[in-house]
Amino acid sequence: MNLLDKLFHATLQSLDEQLVVVSQVLVSDINIGYEDIVNAQVLALNGKLVTNLRGLAEMVENCDDEFLKFDLEYEQIAVLRTKAAKAATPDILATHCIPSAMSADLKALRPWT
Repeated sequence: MNLLDKLFHATLQSLDEQLVVVSQVLVSDINIGYEDIVNAQVLALNGKLVTNLRGLAEMVENCDDEFLKFDLEYEQIAVLRTKAAKAATPDILATHCIPSAMSADLKALRPWT
């Protein structure tokens, strides 16, 4: 089922459920090999289902596992070393002229900080 079909025809399991999608992988040494992942739904992180963007952000920020394993649709998997990925984030943002890792509305809803 493609993303538009899911958006318009899938049945929500909860009121806060959202489709979370990797629209593009920003090129960096940390994610070499994953540049071709585009418009792929994120299904789970380290085995835990992703229900919305806020939940995924919380899982990533609180992850102390050695790896971040993203299960994506079409049986794709992306695995990054957690510490290295978090350490690379400021450089990736600067390289791609992105002012913040999260939008202001998502930051405002961060109960985990």
